[in-house]
Amino acid sequence: MDFYQVNLAILVVTNVSSFIYSHLSQNHKQRRCGVPRDEQSEAVATKFQREFLFVYALVVAADWLQGPYTYAIYKYEKQLEEHTVALLYASGFVSGAVSAPFAGQLADHYGRRAACVAYCICYGITCLTMLSRNLYALYLGRFFGGIATTLLFSVFEAWMITEYHLLQLDESIVSLSQVFANMTTTSTITAIFSGIIGNGLVQWFDSRLGPFLASFVCCIGASVLILVMWQENHGSVDKSKKTPGFQKLKRRMLGALTNPKVMALNFASCCFEGPMYLFVFFWSAALKSVRVKSGNQDELPFGLIFSSFMCAMMAGSRITAIQDALYSKGSTLNTLMLVFAITSGGFAVSTMLDHEYMLFWAFCVIEGCVGAYFPKMALMKSNIVDDCARGGVYSALRLPLNVFVVVVHSLDRDGDEHRNSVFLFCAGLLLAAFLIISGQA
Repeated sequence: MDFYQVNLAILVVTNVSSFIYSHLSQNHKQRRCGVPRDEQSEAVATKFQREFLFVYALVVAADWLQGPYTYAIYKYEKQLEEHTVALLYASGFVSGAVSAPFAGQLADHYGRRAACVAYCICYGITCLTMLSRNLYALYLGRFFGGIATTLLFSVFEAWMITEYHLLQLDESIVSLSQVFANMTTTSTITAIFSGIIGNGLVQWFDSRLGPFLASFVCCIGASVLILVMWQENHGSVDKSKKTPGFQKLKRRMLGALTNPKVMALNFASCCFEGPMYLFVFFWSAALKSVRVKSGNQDELPFGLIFSSFMCAMMAGSRITAIQDALYSKGSTLNTLMLVFAITSGGFAVSTMLDHEYMLFWAFCVIEGCVGAYFPKMALMKSNIVDDCARGGVYSALRLPLNVFVVVVHSLDRDGDEHRNSVFLFCAGLLLAAFLIISGQA
């Protein structure tokens, strides 16, 4: 076995061990505390989590399946010029930025379940437009893709949190923090299998369009399951059918966005998630450059490396799950501060490493921090943002992130020096996020 195979095997064993330990520690905690079992409550909580995560797996699969092939289709199958490809990508982020202030607000007014179905429709359209060679159709696809991304990272989480409270699961065996950790775990497992399935579909269809057709099928399946299994909610714990007026929702959303705690979280999340988008674009070139400098001209095993990154990300989410099982309260803010500090160090150190394997480990540490970040940040937002305006606030929080990505990518240049400058810039942003979060302690 070579280096990357050994590391992937170690990461897989680590994750399996963490699953077992998490399960055993939770059972031990219940016995030690003498918590009486409420079988009916357990059944409701388990059913809720299972139905949500199954649908969530389908919607993230639609994203993961086609992600690795979008650039290749634009560049090699449709023979588009590099600047046209860049404009297509940028148009998706611009669409996400423009839709961010409105998408979640409409979801709060008309229903989060309806917005989740809207995601499936928008992403389905994006997948179908890839079958066309018409440039305007491709731009239309990126437009709907930007809206879909905004919905994916706002309305599903908003629906889940409100439904969790409506079912009164706060005292159940399934804590909200566990659901967030399991969302990250589900996403990473789905990513690994999507990579395998996507590669098989490319070979079967002898075309990179196969994964897009599979994504379209996932969108159809998810929309049907959402309509059949999920109840509609508008962000109110009151189960009456009355919903607040649109203007009232708008005032609530603006009030929430100007809350100092929400503003601090918004800045911190932008400082973390923005660099992660840049990391996705630069990690392969960084590893390739270090390998070439060492005199090795062989192709990197990108599939194994990607799977290792996903396993590292899963390990990060499992660590937070174990932490929640052992320590119920009070660790969220400290964990986020630690994550920001380690990730900042990871980016800074990566600019000084000339050894391929050490750089790979540094990147694995960054991915592990990503896995720990998302559940904890989601829990922080769930505690601060009110249910009635959650969809609008969550989608609006995507606005600065999309603007950040568009601006930074417009300044892209080739070369190791530029890439290292970007990584140092990311380290600085993460340090700023650490200081902002520490001010909330």
